[in-house]
Amino acid sequence: MIKHALSGAVIAAGMLAASPLAAKNIVADVDQIANLLQAEGYKAKVEGTGGDRHIKTGMAGYSFLILPYDCNDKGDGCKSVQFYTAFTPKDKPTLEEMNTYAAENRFGRIYLDQDRDPAIEMDIDLEVGGMSKELFLDNLLYWEAVMVGFAEFSFKKDND
Repeated sequence: MIKHALSGAVIAAGMLAASPLAAKNIVADVDQIANLLQAEGYKAKVEGTGGDRHIKTGMAGYSFLILPYDCNDKGDGCKSVQFYTAFTPKDKPTLEEMNTYAAENRFGRIYLDQDRDPAIEMDIDLEVGGMSKELFLDNLLYWEAVMVGFAEFSFKKDND
């Protein structure tokens, strides 16, 4: 009877290891994220060296960066990543237009960068074990919607 109970525990443990709950979570590791993106069919290139490594990728016709944050002195052990891009419209939005857009749109932090180009970023917290692959990809698709909406806003006057 003890042997049978132990066998059940071993089988249950084996099933847990194969379950989605036991799958390796996505953490703020540049190589892991780049490999995931490539496996999902995205172009993803790791750029930079040491603590300045980041990913250049794109979707919906726009390029963006995935930047690791809150890393240790060696540039690893990071706690979060940021999706970032800036646009260069011919007729740039005013600060008032940017403020109105920010007030009407909940996700994505926007601002005018040092060249007064409209920029947008979105942070993803991957601390304390990261998140499932599915949730990370869901956040990535959400970023796509936020980024495309902001691009349409940024280039609106160019298209009028």
